[in-house]
Amino acid sequence: MATSTKPVRIKDILTRDVVAVEPEDSLYEALTLMAENRVSALPVVNGKGQCVGIISSTDIISLTRELTEELDEYPMFESSHQWLLDQLEEHDLGRRQVHEVMTPDVITVGPETTLVEAARKLLANRIHRLPVVDEKNRLLGVVSTTDLLAAFVQQAEQGAK
Repeated sequence: MATSTKPVRIKDILTRDVVAVEPEDSLYEALTLMAENRVSALPVVNGKGQCVGIISSTDIISLTRELTEELDEYPMFESSHQWLLDQLEEHDLGRRQVHEVMTPDVITVGPETTLVEAARKLLANRIHRLPVVDEKNRLLGVVSTTDLLAAFVQQAEQGAK
């Protein structure tokens, strides 16, 4: 007889200790935080803690064709953040503000969203992370493709036992 298991919710796997930026922060500050925290994107929150966007290293890279062409020859590893910081300084792009480059129509999930629903959103939108927000759009955490994959593997292993 098969046993029914309660679906895992995003609140069970999300990363709560999230580094975020504000819309008025500079791109240099945002990329520095990405490098220091080894993440490729940051939620953008306003003074009320509401998620108003997301900014990724890809958003910053796409600022100029020059940087994108140079990046084609540069491997995207940890050291690439420092290279990007150097390029931003050289091209004086680091002074631009996050709100100028961020994706404002951020796709989010709530804490009660199931893993499958979140995975579908990631796939449908071809993105790698979802900010998790409450009913007032306040940032609670982030869930990434890696978080979801780890949870699916854990569920599969438990189901095999």
